Amino acid sequence: MNKIKIETFIGEEDLTAPEYKIESFPITNPLAVEKAQKILEENEGDYLYGFVSIIYNNVVIFGEEQLTECLLDTWSTFSYLLESRYDGSNHHIIFLDNYPYIDTTIQENGQYYEIQLDRYQCFLVPIEPFKKELKKEFFKFVEFCNNEKLWFSEESSYRGLLETYNELKLSEQGTA
Repeated sequence: MNKIKIETFIGEEDLTAPEYKIESFPITNPLAVEKAQKILEENEGDYLYGFVSIIYNNVVIFGEEQLTECLLDTWSTFSYLLESRYDGSNHHIIFLDNYPYIDTTIQENGQYYEIQLDRYQCFLVPIEPFKKELKKEFFKFVEFCNNEKLWFSEESSYRGLLETYNELKLSEQGTA
């Protein structure tokens, strides 16, 4: 069984809650648009808080604990795995301002990606199904940002994501 589910959530820590709580919505939920617009407005278009959930065979690899202040940076590091220039070597996954996960890496190991979450946790996921799901969710995320006309500052990494998106779409059309 190689069941991989990847999903993007827009959200941030709820500072009004008495205990640590994250208020988040998957990008398929209409409330995610409102949340994204509010976060971007508060951060002058530079940062979009949230997390990328990755579940493999019912085991959560990434979830709320990998909340990042910049989903764009996280998706930039993931999308690099989809580019032809990625050579399978050790690659950092960025979860901006999330200290326990500053050393999270991914690299090819035979037919698997080896994800080193932290010093104590390591996961193996099959490369091809993972890349297929990653690409699908990457497209969904960029299309969410684009279709909902989310405003990002010039300094954000949004334009780089769009370039990668367009390159991947072009290469997909070339093989179709």
